[in-house]
Amino acid sequence: MFSELGLSATVPDVAARAGVGKATVYRNFPSRDELLTAVVERQLQWFDTIATTALHDPDPATGFEMLITSWFDRLVANRLVQDVMRLRTLASAEIQIDRITTLVDRVVVRAQRAGAVRLDVTPADLRTMMSGCAQRLVETGQQDIDSRLRFTRLILDAFRPPATAATPAVPAA
Repeated sequence: MFSELGLSATVPDVAARAGVGKATVYRNFPSRDELLTAVVERQLQWFDTIATTALHDPDPATGFEMLITSWFDRLVANRLVQDVMRLRTLASAEIQIDRITTLVDRVVVRAQRAGAVRLDVTPADLRTMMSGCAQRLVETGQQDIDSRLRFTRLILDAFRPPATAATPAVPAA
């Protein structure tokens, strides 16, 4: 429910989806905030793992592309993570979000040093583009796989370094 509805999901929504009563949910999580914290912590752990894996990929370009592909797909498919990362309203998630942000920044800088990402962009530019595109796809109902893949390619293309202009061949005289 949180993936579908984001921060607006309620305990009754969660209970109904799980096929249990509200009391069952409250026995395990005394408040909505505790339930939300547990769900967000688990979701952010996934992002942390992906960013760490990308950072340690032997090929910085491959790591960067894997990060963007995985991350963007998850942002579009998971409204809760998008809300939490964009709005930064869940104090309990701040340390995890800061760690993930640092990891992503390092992936971008590493890819730039390897010549796989253009030098005139910042890690913040990447986060802005991905979150903005993900939010727009959700708002317009374009969460299908084709839309997610098309926008992933557009983001990757936007961050690719420009091709160097090849010197035209001089015709033989």
